[in-house]
Amino acid sequence: MSAAIDFEPTEASPSNPSTSSDIAGARSAGSPAARSARDGAREALPVDPRATSGRFLKYRADRRSVAYVCAMFAVHALVFFLAPTWVAALCVLPLVLVSMFVAPINHHHQHLNTFRSPLLNRSYDLLLALQTGIGPYAWVLHHNVGHHVNYLNQRPHARPDESKWTRRDGSQMGRIEYTIDLVLNHQIDIVRLGLRHRRYLRPFLWMKIPLWSIIALAFWYNPVNAFLVILLPGFLTLVHTAWATYEHHAGFYPTDHFDASFNNTNPIYNYMTCNLGLHTAHHYRPGVHWSLLPALHAEIEGHIPQKQINPNFW
Repeated sequence: MSAAIDFEPTEASPSNPSTSSDIAGARSAGSPAARSARDGAREALPVDPRATSGRFLKYRADRRSVAYVCAMFAVHALVFFLAPTWVAALCVLPLVLVSMFVAPINHHHQHLNTFRSPLLNRSYDLLLALQTGIGPYAWVLHHNVGHHVNYLNQRPHARPDESKWTRRDGSQMGRIEYTIDLVLNHQIDIVRLGLRHRRYLRPFLWMKIPLWSIIALAFWYNPVNAFLVILLPGFLTLVHTAWATYEHHAGFYPTDHFDASFNNTNPIYNYMTCNLGLHTAHHYRPGVHWSLLPALHAEIEGHIPQKQINPNFW
């Protein structure tokens, strides 16, 4: 277990020497924009020391996200322990709704762990997993060392994006088809990537022990509420996460990082998702903390096609 606790997920990006060659076939690797994107991923934005001060948190901005995750976990726990079956059944959709906003927090945490302490990070992993249906290190494998490395590649490319939005013949999937395909295949892709990146596979497997133990205890204590409060909301949140990711890249046939993603710049949307709408900036420098993405987006906005920037909430 110590291997999992001591290990902190790091971001694999196209700038990684071991993976950059795999992406070259999806775009003009020698273009100035492509070189700029790869070079930019190596750089860090200037950080105000006050933004990272804190005994437990790496970034003070995470006080809001951690408070929300803990509060929503407390809501789940109260429903599980106190609600009769009919009330728990009525609470399924509200629990899914609040967990939808835990999912982007989980995404950000898997890119850059929230706490300074590895033990706190692994405990936080469990709170996030129980609410979103995505287990610890699953996102690191599927998203960080999968999607972020291959997202410029779509089928029929030999090594396509793990969140692929094209069929085998290269035609674009619809949103429902994409969602079903991603939900059905993401665990297969996680194992496939884990066998290639064993430093991530080991903690992924170790963290199954505490996660499944908690779920097993919940089913022993109250199997109906365990299904209604943990499994069903978690699965529906996972489905919604897959559904939501379709618009991030589908329909764009990119040549570099700047024309590969859809961006939502609406301030309310980005407050609710911790700046997930600034998606080009996130892919441009995947290891940058979410609170710094507005500054990075402003820096590169001129390189992003205007049709891929939406100022409205919807």
